Amino acid sequence: MTKTELQKQRVKAVLEFLTDQFDAQIEDADGGRLDITIGEFNGQMHRRDLQVDFYDSIPLGGHGFTPAEIIHHQTAVEFEKQINAEINKVLATLE
Repeated sequence: MTKTELQKQRVKAVLEFLTDQFDAQIEDADGGRLDITIGEFNGQMHRRDLQVDFYDSIPLGGHGFTPAEIIHHQTAVEFEKQINAEINKVLATLE
């Protein structure tokens, strides 16, 4: 199997996992990225490393955030970590 075929297989497995387990909405984006929405969180998944990055998990800078905004951010960070750990498990089964 070529590297390209292997990568296509990996991408397909991760996309199927995300849609089956998390009801992810996935759309093709520019270049090596896919736009992804899971529940209330939007972000991107990079085709290269197949890791999800939520926009709401970007570190908060400065002050002035409400407690609700801080909780939302922390939830996004934890959910992103959980999803990426699950993706890594899926990828490990392909090796």
